[in-house]
Amino acid sequence: MKSLSNDEIMQFTGFEDINNIVDALILSLKSIPVGTKTASEYHKFIKSILEILFYPHLNNPTIEEKLHQGRKRVDIVMNNITQSGFFYRLQDINKIFCPYIFIECKNYGKDIANPEIDQLSSRFAFNKGKFGILMCRKIGNKDLLYQRCSDTYKDDRGLIIPLDDKDIVEMLESIKNNEKDGIEEKLESIKRKIILNG
Repeated sequence: MKSLSNDEIMQFTGFEDINNIVDALILSLKSIPVGTKTASEYHKFIKSILEILFYPHLNNPTIEEKLHQGRKRVDIVMNNITQSGFFYRLQDINKIFCPYIFIECKNYGKDIANPEIDQLSSRFAFNKGKFGILMCRKIGNKDLLYQRCSDTYKDDRGLIIPLDDKDIVEMLESIKNNEKDGIEEKLESIKRKIILNG
């Protein structure tokens, strides 16, 4: 995966210093309070962050995408348009069908558990895709959450990668530090743990 270059981000935003942009994004993320009252603000901010992190591989993020004629909704759906990198290898090597990437955002002050994983995996379908990202504020026990995601994967209910604020900050920092493979390495590391965990 190739993240936006520093020059590209500065060109799009009109800013002159990439460090200022990344620092402002990190500060904005940390300033969003945990809880249901700010869930919508968190969803919208995550949409914007993922557009930056996953460009040019994913595009057209839609908030509150309706499924099953509106009987179900997904917080964010993005189109997978890549010809290389992490999201390409998901389909080409791992054989995980993912023309659309399903993203659920949980602005919780507690750890994510099975109900949230089951909710996201219930959005998957053979003709829509079987990969999703579960966004949350903090993961206290990452090994346990990865094991839960591994259980879902082993049961052929799709692959879910959980990301918390710390993961997002690390990926943003990789842009600031001009580490071209930082975002991809983060996603690959989590994917590997989940797939090999079983």
